[in-house]
Amino acid sequence: MITVDIKANAGYCFNRRLLKRKINQYLIDQELVNVELSLAVVGRRKMRQLNRDYRDFDDVSDVLAFSQEGGNRTPEGKLILGDIVVCYSRAQEESISYQEAIDEAIWDFVEHGLNRLLKIEP
Repeated sequence: MITVDIKANAGYCFNRRLLKRKINQYLIDQELVNVELSLAVVGRRKMRQLNRDYRDFDDVSDVLAFSQEGGNRTPEGKLILGDIVVCYSRAQEESISYQEAIDEAIWDFVEHGLNRLLKIEP
């Protein structure tokens, strides 16, 4: 079973169910079916703070991925894949630039984060 925990401000309008379905399908395609993943959609200020705290980089990124090194597992045996953080305003900018729905822009960033977590080249 795949568990995806999405945390986002209620004011961030995107289809959480569609995003979960896409993440589930991506993980199934990678033959990962007993995993847990956390996703946070945040604003520019929070993303900048995370960059300063973890990357010594004072700017806003599109996406950050934090791997759970060592293959940590839950008591039920699920692999804890890690955490992905997406900047909502950067996704908005991308959706406008590429004339696509915000859901697609967020998915682009999430997919990039998943590739990082799984060490898959884009």
